[in-house]
Amino acid sequence: MPIDVKQFRQNLTYTAQASIKQVIADLQEIAEIDHLAELKQKEYGKKALNYFLGILIAVILIIVGSIFITNTQLLGVLKLLLILAIVGLVIAFIWALVKLSNFGEIDVMNYRYQSTQRILQMLARDMDANANITLQLSFNRTEKNEHITSTTPHPSKSGWQIDNYQHEWMKIEGQFLDKTRFDLSATSLSKKQYGRKRSSSGKNKYKSKIKSGGLDIHLNMVYPQRRYGAIKVLKDEIDGALKLPKLSNLRNLRLTDKSMQLAVRIAPNVADNQEEIYQTVTAMFLSLYQVLNLAKALSK
Repeated sequence: MPIDVKQFRQNLTYTAQASIKQVIADLQEIAEIDHLAELKQKEYGKKALNYFLGILIAVILIIVGSIFITNTQLLGVLKLLLILAIVGLVIAFIWALVKLSNFGEIDVMNYRYQSTQRILQMLARDMDANANITLQLSFNRTEKNEHITSTTPHPSKSGWQIDNYQHEWMKIEGQFLDKTRFDLSATSLSKKQYGRKRSSSGKNKYKSKIKSGGLDIHLNMVYPQRRYGAIKVLKDEIDGALKLPKLSNLRNLRLTDKSMQLAVRIAPNVADNQEEIYQTVTAMFLSLYQVLNLAKALSK
């Protein structure tokens, strides 16, 4: 179904429970909206600059005319025309800024829909074409008040505080052809240090610094016990099945009689890299399925 741009601008969130084909099509539409927003921002940014330069030129002409034109009547007519031009340019300048702001609101973070779209395309290979998938995808910034998990004093800067943020911007739920259910999520982490610092002139100025903490990927897979019942005997071997990208670190690995849970953290410097996110998620699924396939062979 078509994306409601007005609603999307308000909450910057896409939520769907539909066929994976439909969800991928919706993400492609979001990509097109984002691309249009980027083009329009450039267009109206350029227009705003031209209008501003026009205002400056008109003001300069009024000043120069007042100095060099001695004919009072001619000067009066010139000033009137230039003032009218300035008024028109100011209105056009404000209009361009409003349009620039409007399109800026839907200029979302590319890596989120790009990585999600690629992940869904990868998952679709082992899913029923008519099966529904649940997706929650947020394009909101991580550093928002509702994403603060804790606030602590800065360990070395007196009067400074540190806000810790967590934002789960992607959550996918679905089921593979072998009846294995999966739950995949991506949570961005960051810290914001802020406080007042005395400048060289003696004034206290507010300063802040944001630092990424990386991206946590959580994968939970609930497998059919009849098919993969022998997995219980593989608890000691599951570590060897994990093959993760170099910039992704294992955070947690748990195997139960019904499910496997895997948590990985992607390094801060590539936490917004769609290729790194895709490769990490792919490696997580492949690693857990390597264990499941071995369990299937043992069950026979």
